[in-house]
Amino acid sequence: MLNREKGAAPLYSQIVEILKAQIENGDFVKGDQFPTEKQMQETYQVSRITVRQAINELVNEGYLQCARGVGTTVVYGKIDENLKNLVSFTDEMKLHGKVMNTSYCDMSLIHAGKTVAAQLEIEPGEECYRLVRVRSVGDEAIVYSITYLKKTREYPLDTSYYMESLYQFLQTNCNTKVVKGRDTLEAVAATVEIGEYLSIPKGVPVFKRVRKAYEENGDIVEYTICYYPGDRYKYSVEL
Repeated sequence: MLNREKGAAPLYSQIVEILKAQIENGDFVKGDQFPTEKQMQETYQVSRITVRQAINELVNEGYLQCARGVGTTVVYGKIDENLKNLVSFTDEMKLHGKVMNTSYCDMSLIHAGKTVAAQLEIEPGEECYRLVRVRSVGDEAIVYSITYLKKTREYPLDTSYYMESLYQFLQTNCNTKVVKGRDTLEAVAATVEIGEYLSIPKGVPVFKRVRKAYEENGDIVEYTICYYPGDRYKYSVEL
């Protein structure tokens, strides 16, 4: 199972990649007891030091947790969004008990191109707002989003206003309540740009979600394109 040839990756690193794949594929699920160091030594025919290096790496990356008297358990689990309600990313994370932060934010006023103009139902070249954000849980980027807002209101360009829930900001400060929307989902490969924002290699599978959200009177509020790393996020649909 391990490549022991000269020039190959360190054995502990190879073990890490094997175990990460097993966990992400569901061979081990959140809450499972992980094999002991002795069992792993026998499985991979490596030293105890090598096994400990691999486990420490998986702990640091958020896959495992070690506790005295309990042993090593799996703590990794994809964030599962149930697609039956229109909620903000902040509220999604609260539902899963996750502490969310905004690791990147940029708000600007731009001239809409044809695609954005069509989605916002404005003329090409008209001004609109573009909000680019990376939302993270801990040190892991969970979503890279580009949101376009119609210039029916004056929105501040100060990024401090957009570090938390956008929907909450719109409702509290702009008297704009998002009540309905439409999401379109597809799987795509990460571009260089997406990879840089989400800290993943180019070509890695990501979820792309395109959302158009509306006020109660039917006016469009936002046109948003979101990208989620495929190994950190999943969707379930209630039928």
